[in-house]
Amino acid sequence: MLTIDDVLGLEWPGTPEWSADSTFLAATMYEDDGNALLVTQPETADDVDVEPWRVRPKGGHVTEFAWSPTDPRLVCATDDGLTALVDPTERTVSELAHSPDGDASLTWSPDGTRVAFYRDGRPRIRSLEDGTERGFDVPARGSYLGESRAFAWREEADHLLAYRFVDRETKCVGVIDTATGELLWRTRSDASSHSPVWLGDGRLCFERRREYGVIREFVAVDVPSGTETVLFREEDNETGALSSGSPQVSPDGTRLAAALPIDGYEHVHVIDVESGERTQLTEGSFEDKGLADDSPRWIDNRRLVFASNRRESGQRQLYSVTLEGTVTPLVETVGTNVEPRPSPDGTRLAYLHSSRDRSTEIRVRALDNREPGTSRVTQSGVETWPTPPIEPERITFESDELGIDGYLLDPRRGESIPDDATTLPGVVYVHGGPMRQMRDGFHPDRSYGLAYAIQQYLASEGYVGLLVNYRGGIGYGRAFRGAISGNRGRVEMGDIVRAAEFLCDLEYTSDSVGLWGLSYGGYAALQLPGTHPGVFDVTVNLAGLADMENYHEWATETKYPAIGSAATTVMGRPLEAKERWDDASPATHMDRYETPLYSFHGTDDRYVNVEQQDVVVETLLDLDRDVSFEAEYYPGESHVFSRRATWERTLEKIETAFERHLE
Repeated sequence: MLTIDDVLGLEWPGTPEWSADSTFLAATMYEDDGNALLVTQPETADDVDVEPWRVRPKGGHVTEFAWSPTDPRLVCATDDGLTALVDPTERTVSELAHSPDGDASLTWSPDGTRVAFYRDGRPRIRSLEDGTERGFDVPARGSYLGESRAFAWREEADHLLAYRFVDRETKCVGVIDTATGELLWRTRSDASSHSPVWLGDGRLCFERRREYGVIREFVAVDVPSGTETVLFREEDNETGALSSGSPQVSPDGTRLAAALPIDGYEHVHVIDVESGERTQLTEGSFEDKGLADDSPRWIDNRRLVFASNRRESGQRQLYSVTLEGTVTPLVETVGTNVEPRPSPDGTRLAYLHSSRDRSTEIRVRALDNREPGTSRVTQSGVETWPTPPIEPERITFESDELGIDGYLLDPRRGESIPDDATTLPGVVYVHGGPMRQMRDGFHPDRSYGLAYAIQQYLASEGYVGLLVNYRGGIGYGRAFRGAISGNRGRVEMGDIVRAAEFLCDLEYTSDSVGLWGLSYGGYAALQLPGTHPGVFDVTVNLAGLADMENYHEWATETKYPAIGSAATTVMGRPLEAKERWDDASPATHMDRYETPLYSFHGTDDRYVNVEQQDVVVETLLDLDRDVSFEAEYYPGESHVFSRRATWERTLEKIETAFERHLE
């Protein structure tokens, strides 16, 4: 029998990154309570295997790392405030700094002699040669969540450092002269700007969102003169600019690449930075994007690599495309293959793979077809499970005359439940986002991969599972993704209700069905008992939203600027559309609750404020309804709980809830 220990014993690798000489590959590896740093030398079949090296400097959990651009060394930071220099050749770790809050957004200078970072929110640089540090009297980073690029050094003038900061409640980009400490240039405060990167012609490129998320732009600026050129502009007054993923600059600095939904689907586009000409390289009724925030990656100046679900909506394979639009399959393995990272020398490709029988693995294959074959840098722990995972069945059901996909886990296909079992209870899992998508098998991301593993455990206990890809998610085109605009909390909830009805209509299920989910899935667990009472016999909320206006106020102070967010666009601004915001808020419907609710939240959640659970508790107590509910707070826990002990307790409570209320 599968156990909770089997589920929680899985390790989850992060995105792999190559050293500058293409010799080493590094990634974070989630183990029990946090991340270790995994460093390895991917070998071909004829080479001698070298044991991967796992690093946790002074026992801390690694929060980030960055390779030197000149040699195989890297810097990493830990959750206890340590910054260390790691040499995988010598397998040594040297302390660089130790501070209460630690260093963040570590970024090497082009010559490999200095590292830029934030400490206490302020930009600083450190010399790797003598250890000296220098801070700058410029605006601070602010509380907003970061992006993939916080700093960018200019290669031809390595005293120029672009960075992201916050001013007047919005994200801005500025350029520091590190020789003088002067802030040479900065963006305005009437838009949200981020993700700086230097182009080959010496201009700075950044992403800008404005008009409350209606407009998204890629902007190039000549820093000395301040002259701006808009290289790309996306505008949508109905849904907001929904695309994401920072543009990637070609090695020679002459082109940008991004996945853009210009024709209704996310496809690969390239922009010439000199002329501004945009060329669409791929097309079709599918998404050339692996994860919500993905961008295509350059192999060299003429080719890119990207993930696509062109073969099956819930899978991803890897392809290359030339500037002429010639598409070539690179990784056709069944399952989900994402986060492709070409080696700097262009000979190999590292990526993440997951499938029906494997949780996430790091894999490497040759880009030269004369050297076929794929090696596994890490191996899925599912191989050691006492029983193989249950094969999911892709199903489609109708909701508002639209086909909604889901993945069904039938316990009878496993080893613990008889083939002729009947009246089995059902459980619907709702993913977060909502711009996410459950896959045909294990999801590559820990958040959803762990949820899939939990569903496997529940299936082994006799619960029929359904993972639903409701409207608002990725993978099915822009119209599907934007369908909740103006109808948040209604249309997608209808899809989830149809999922419950689908489960109950199966010949081997009972009429009992439960629901659980985290983040937006937790929101569904709070919304549906009030808007569709009685559909679910019990719901389980992990870090969900109860009061949309409360959340919006908090989020625009801590997560993203209001001026760059589409939240006010899709529902109207809170003060101007109060009825709509109230209808989307579970707290306004709790007087209709009929069924039990279980609720869990971490106190250090940076994505959904813990006060959302306060709203749940206070509202239900004030209503004094004859409905049972339990709520637990986990001190120090994040949005997706980090500690194994927390998950052990949570899963025990979830299982108890389903045992008690589902027949």
